Amino acid sequence: MNRKASRFCLNCGLPVFGRADKKYCDDHCRNDFHNSQAVTNSRLTRSAHKNLRRNYEILSGVVEAGICEIAKDELLVYGFTTKPITEMELREDGTMIYGIYDIHYFEKANRMIEVYRKSDLPQYW
Repeated sequence: MNRKASRFCLNCGLPVFGRADKKYCDDHCRNDFHNSQAVTNSRLTRSAHKNLRRNYEILSGVVEAGICEIAKDELLVYGFTTKPITEMELREDGTMIYGIYDIHYFEKANRMIEVYRKSDLPQYW
């Protein structure tokens, strides 16, 4: 039987022998190839999730401390950034409400941020 290799491993480039649809020379190369693909894909979202998590922890600490209003400058000192959000809503009065998962906030005219957990709202809100 002639073992002529016409295919090469997608990970290391060595010749591949065996089944016609085989793409990798061994399990190590297959795992290494797929892990490198996952790292490349997750690199794009990792920093966004990191910022969302940090903002959520800051706002969650504010809500759990029983504070409903906090100065925007104080949040910024804690490391809060205004860009990463998971939702936004425009109220009828023109106020823009920003949300990070179940915690929502909006800026008042005096640079104070009102923070609340969505489940804590009265039904008429």
